[in-house]
Amino acid sequence: MKRSGWRKYLLGLWQLAGITTFQSGTPFSVANGSGSDRNNDGVPADRPDIGNPNAPMNTRAILFPKCPTGFQNPDAGSCVSPGDVHWVEGIGFPNAATVGRNTLRTGGTNNFDLNLTKSIPLGETRRLELRWEALNAFNHPQHVNVPPMSVNGTLTGPFLNRNYTDSGIRSMWVQVKVVF
Repeated sequence: MKRSGWRKYLLGLWQLAGITTFQSGTPFSVANGSGSDRNNDGVPADRPDIGNPNAPMNTRAILFPKCPTGFQNPDAGSCVSPGDVHWVEGIGFPNAATVGRNTLRTGGTNNFDLNLTKSIPLGETRRLELRWEALNAFNHPQHVNVPPMSVNGTLTGPFLNRNYTDSGIRSMWVQVKVVF
């Protein structure tokens, strides 16, 4: 069925395009923090120990001599034992409890970008283009940045908290263009 008149301008010459991206997260290592150089190699980027692997991932203990256990949870402000938390600020040389390198991953990417274009002829050689674009059209959270991950040195609250890494807000705009 051939369209003519106003139906041609309303229903014809539409284009829909999109880009979809799926990526796994980037690996990263949890840091011991506070410039700790456990193995005396001159590089203060050593990793902490694991206290209780079944404890919540965002729990941690730092050295605190005023506590009877010698450790404090800086997020709760209370004395804890290494068996109460997942991450423990390591002391001495790395050992079997020291966490490995790149053992955690960021949240990854799940993104849809859309583009809708309508072309309206204006005579034989000119046309009007209306264009709507949306980056992250479905406003899906993109937790792609590494969260604050230093056992000793990260402020209260954001330690391994993905809510501090969201960089995927939806962005939209509309364009009008005359092509001649």
